Amino acid sequence: MALQENQHLIAEFATQGYILCRKFFSESEIVELRDEITRVGRSLAKADYLNKDKMIFYSNVFLKSEYVQSFISQKKVVELLRQFTGPDFWVRWDQCVVKGPGAPVFPWHQDNAYSRLRDTHCQLWIGLTAMDEKNGGLWLQPGSHKSGLLPHRRVANHLECKSKPGKEVLISTEKGDIVLFSSFMLHYTGPNESSAERGAYVVEYLSLDYYDPLITPPYFIVAEGGMPAPRFARSHRGSASFKNRMKYLPLQTKERCKDLMRGLVVQRSYD
Repeated sequence: MALQENQHLIAEFATQGYILCRKFFSESEIVELRDEITRVGRSLAKADYLNKDKMIFYSNVFLKSEYVQSFISQKKVVELLRQFTGPDFWVRWDQCVVKGPGAPVFPWHQDNAYSRLRDTHCQLWIGLTAMDEKNGGLWLQPGSHKSGLLPHRRVANHLECKSKPGKEVLISTEKGDIVLFSSFMLHYTGPNESSAERGAYVVEYLSLDYYDPLITPPYFIVAEGGMPAPRFARSHRGSASFKNRMKYLPLQTKERCKDLMRGLVVQRSYD
């Protein structure tokens, strides 16, 4: 990919909040990835809290698979991501979303509403199957990432944003295509009205300057100096930053209070 093309992608991402890359992964790569996600999914101890009807989530797959760790830190992935995250970055979360026939809508939302992070990061959306309007494909509101975090309301086990600062567009993709978008991008997926499963695998990449107070170490470092450097670490510069720690102190305090209250409820149930 030439420098001029890189600058074009960077400008497009800054303006629209996303880029689409066709055939980024081969058929064989996607088959192997999907097989591994399926294997790991069977080993998960409990159902994901986001599951709803025939919409199934498999989260933190990368923590349980060396194959997936290698896949999401491979050279071509790093070369793409470093243009948007900077040369040093890590993975905080991943999830595979499978929509079976009849699966419902996943409402309009920003991923920062779920993570409660204040910093923007990159969502790498990998098509494990073809995705279109009929089978629950991905819809975005280009430019909405510039609006910051918008108000959301809880609807059952999901969050929903009613704001629409941008015009929605359907991102139809084939197996192996990728969509890279800002974590502040408003997006949703429609119902699966087809007779086949629709699958996507999403990985969240953050600069090593950024910290997530709700992720416990070790952290999966993907790249340093713009080159693949996959490994787990007990800390990184973002997690060690006093500024970051203070920024998220209210959130950490709130979560610790919740944990304490849960512990008291459990204790009382045994009294």
